[in-house]
Amino acid sequence: MPVSPEQLMEELRTLCRGRGVQTPGIDVHVGPALRQVCGIVESDGAEAVRTKLRDWVANAARAFPAEVRNAVLAPLGLHEEAQFRFLNERIEWLAKQQDRGARTVRRRMEAGLQRLVEVALQPAPSTAHVTPSELWHVKEFDALLKLDGPTPACTERRTVVADTDGVNEIAWSITIPSPTPDGAPGDLDVEVLHGVELIGHERPSPRRFLMKLRLPRPLNTGQTHQFALEVKVPRGQSMRPTYVFWPERMCESFRLRVRFDREDLPESVWAVEEALARDTDDLTPWPKKLPIDEIGEIDVSFPHPRQGRGYGVQWTPRA
Repeated sequence: MPVSPEQLMEELRTLCRGRGVQTPGIDVHVGPALRQVCGIVESDGAEAVRTKLRDWVANAARAFPAEVRNAVLAPLGLHEEAQFRFLNERIEWLAKQQDRGARTVRRRMEAGLQRLVEVALQPAPSTAHVTPSELWHVKEFDALLKLDGPTPACTERRTVVADTDGVNEIAWSITIPSPTPDGAPGDLDVEVLHGVELIGHERPSPRRFLMKLRLPRPLNTGQTHQFALEVKVPRGQSMRPTYVFWPERMCESFRLRVRFDREDLPESVWAVEEALARDTDDLTPWPKKLPIDEIGEIDVSFPHPRQGRGYGVQWTPRA
């Protein structure tokens, strides 16, 4: 049956109260409108309901302006830095983050919830007009950059989700900076670890590598598949002290771990988040410094990275 926009809006407002989506026993607090738009079924337990709510909100809000997106995630208890018990506390936190009054933040919350309703009730797109970038998206991207071996190597694991039926190929790309500001871009060694077959590759520009990967079987809408690649810098070729991910399509989460050589730890490491083009070229330290743990590693996560923005880490090598 059709979802009423008024009912869906009221259910979203109700969900913001208390602990939001983190409320224990969330499965008994979700109304029929939210159940329908999130695909929640009777047999779903609390954690399954929580996951479906989180994924639906993340997907729906991915194109919102940052201040509106955060004004949705925080009140619903989905912002990792705003896990407070009461809605008023999350509103106060958001007001400080945005340097605005609580009334302004609540207006933004209402605007964000209204946007969620609009997204939920928009007509489903016809698959006849689906463009290649809409065929699939990345659910999880997990990268491990190892700098303690004979040459830099990165293991990249991706879980992809089909957004239409019959997805059997995907494209993977990487753009590398030159080792020095005035140097020429280098080369890469790419090895498939599991989950896909490399069936084509090209180098559209000196810095960009593009691979065509075949899945073991076609995916239908909503189905997921994981694959892994290992990317190495050829021996003797230097690497700039930077690893930044620029999403070309929707990505629900990005996690990066870097393992440094414990005999040659960098002077400082910082996170790069929502960078614009050229923001990372000069390796100027960003405000968010990252501590290196006792085994020489850093671990940083970026929920819901935006397309066209840069996320990752950079560091200053020890002189």
